[in-house]
Amino acid sequence: MKKYILDLTNAQFKTVAKSITDQDYRINQIIEWVYVKKASSFADFTNISKELRDTLDKRFLLRTLKIVKKEKSMIDGTVRYAFQTIDKKYFFAVFLPAKGKNSVCISSQIGCPVMCAFCSSGKVKLARNLSRGEILEQILQIENDAKEKVSGVLFMGMGEPTLNFNNITSVLNSLLSSKEFGIGKRHITLSSVGVAPAIKKLADDNFGVRLALSLHAVDEKQRKKLIPNNFGFKIEDILNAGKYYLKKTGSRLTIEYILVKGINDVVADAHKLTRLLRHHELLNPDVQVNLIPFNPVADTQFKTPEQGAVQKFKNILKLNGITVNIRQAKGADISAACGQLGY
Repeated sequence: MKKYILDLTNAQFKTVAKSITDQDYRINQIIEWVYVKKASSFADFTNISKELRDTLDKRFLLRTLKIVKKEKSMIDGTVRYAFQTIDKKYFFAVFLPAKGKNSVCISSQIGCPVMCAFCSSGKVKLARNLSRGEILEQILQIENDAKEKVSGVLFMGMGEPTLNFNNITSVLNSLLSSKEFGIGKRHITLSSVGVAPAIKKLADDNFGVRLALSLHAVDEKQRKKLIPNNFGFKIEDILNAGKYYLKKTGSRLTIEYILVKGINDVVADAHKLTRLLRHHELLNPDVQVNLIPFNPVADTQFKTPEQGAVQKFKNILKLNGITVNIRQAKGADISAACGQLGY
């Protein structure tokens, strides 16, 4: 059975490759073709003999994902990709072009176990984790298709990244490696609904990437309406894990807060959020609150707040010394905005 080359770390591949060549520089050339030159076929490895290319083709798979649908936003150029896996399952990723600072929003699971009520991905039953290779291949395929280099990665697609911990940390090693993707840690953001032990372990591993905590509420009753499956972690646990991550890594922490009309968008909620952050010593320049006005999703009763309510919420946070940003929806016309990545 062929091995999926992207599922192997460089160290693992070097061990396996010893059976097909004993020349270290050849092995390094292969790795360069895979990650740096982003070849989509072994036939493209032109500085390697045809015999070795044929052997690679017999022993390994270079790609397993197929782009089955591609939609481009007429508003902002955002591109939504639907991928099919080798076992005929489907998931999504998004390309966010930005004049030399292109980002991708990638998935970590097929479906999502968190089941956020405001999120289209949450309505898709979890099928399985994506493998290390399937996560990385999203970036390679999008770069080749868009003919653009990606300089930023957002783990904000389908799934909860920290529940696919081993594959995600292996992916982070590749993204940060100068011999593979070479993306700076400040340009990688991992979003989590708040699996506290995994966040602390990620902090201890000290990759230093940015963490985004999907808080979305100021009390447990509110949060249960928005996130029915919180894995037993309370707001207190989540903010303590965020504080630990901030102190351990020195990286920036983002608090994600979706604004849903009539649920968590009033002035009192803004003041409660301020008090929560102050209580957990998270009122500092390295903590930013991202306000996300709810993006329409089918089969929900939720509504987007009025623009004035969003601005008022922001102003209260700002007056309390909180760095705050209102996230602009990208690709909303193609269901590529936050919370819209579903079937």
